[in-house]
Amino acid sequence: MQRKKPYWQPYWWRLTFRSDVAPEWEPMDRGPLTPVSNHALTTMSIEAWADAFLEEALYELEDLHGDLRVECYEEPVLTDGAPPVYSCQGRLPGS
Repeated sequence: MQRKKPYWQPYWWRLTFRSDVAPEWEPMDRGPLTPVSNHALTTMSIEAWADAFLEEALYELEDLHGDLRVECYEEPVLTDGAPPVYSCQGRLPGS
């Protein structure tokens, strides 16, 4: 029997960075994934939340040079090879 997904779906996120001098994406924080605010998910989609979060992060981290990416997951723990359900990326303005 297949389980139905709940109407409300929790998500977790992480911010990754790729500097201009390194080819690999690296997590900005080595800790566990961070839950997306329940309040945010009641007012917008995960895609809209991630896009808005990235836009703000790009300007808060303007001293870095490279690219930022927000990755969103349906599970709180990463498993090998599990792709994000949504990701978006942008170029830092100081780059």
